[in-house]
Amino acid sequence: MANSRKILVVDDDYQVVEFIKAILKTKSYHVICGYDGKEGWELLIRERPDLAIIDLRMPGMSGLEFCRRVRRTPEIAQMPLIVISGIGATSDKPESFWAAGLRCDDFLYKPFDPLALLGRVEHLLRRREYISHAGENVMQQAAAEVRRPPTQDPGWREDPVAVVRVFIESWNTRDFALEYETLAEEMKAGLSREEYVQSRLTAYASANGARVVRRMLDSAVKVAHNAACVDCLREDIVEGQAQPKDERYLLRHTPSGWKIMSIQSRSLPPSA
Repeated sequence: MANSRKILVVDDDYQVVEFIKAILKTKSYHVICGYDGKEGWELLIRERPDLAIIDLRMPGMSGLEFCRRVRRTPEIAQMPLIVISGIGATSDKPESFWAAGLRCDDFLYKPFDPLALLGRVEHLLRRREYISHAGENVMQQAAAEVRRPPTQDPGWREDPVAVVRVFIESWNTRDFALEYETLAEEMKAGLSREEYVQSRLTAYASANGARVVRRMLDSAVKVAHNAACVDCLREDIVEGQAQPKDERYLLRHTPSGWKIMSIQSRSLPPSA
């Protein structure tokens, strides 16, 4: 009996596509094949698969750009993505490093174990099904908030609430360079921008960050001269489960806008 779940495979190497297709067929998945990034994107938009497996380096559109397009397209932003690449022969980075940087759900070096690929596909599909049933409403609400970033307003750096929201929600887009911009020097612990971004990408990978959505729910602000205090209710959505927090941010105004000097946070019971 055919599996109703649809998987898109995109790679410019025909033999790799056929190999992956054969692996997936052992579980009766419906497999759609593309042979460059542009064709793969067109197939994804038309067919709306349940999961996509894409090469990192391919003509028409790279795997990096493919992932970026998926994540910034609201209708498909939550689609599970697995990136595969032969870059492992020249890289000493763990697979989690590439997954975090590419904003995909998983990453595999070529050549890979067929059972490892099947295991990751099945895990991501089960996770997606769990979230869609157990936390559909709350995840949809969180995604709706994330799609309205305050950075669309060019004056966001002059609004202490917007600065705090950027800090919280940069996690969702893995834009840790932007997160770095919201911090005063005492919050950077002497790290350069590159060092800070690397440390946050590592933390993201360790926390399985793709399973988490962070958002600001409500806030109150007090401003006095060059200082501001923002009290906010924040919520982390972890696989459909809401984890609220009560937080206080102290900010200082600088020539480049408001910067966060300190953060106090306490968890609230789920019923809060």
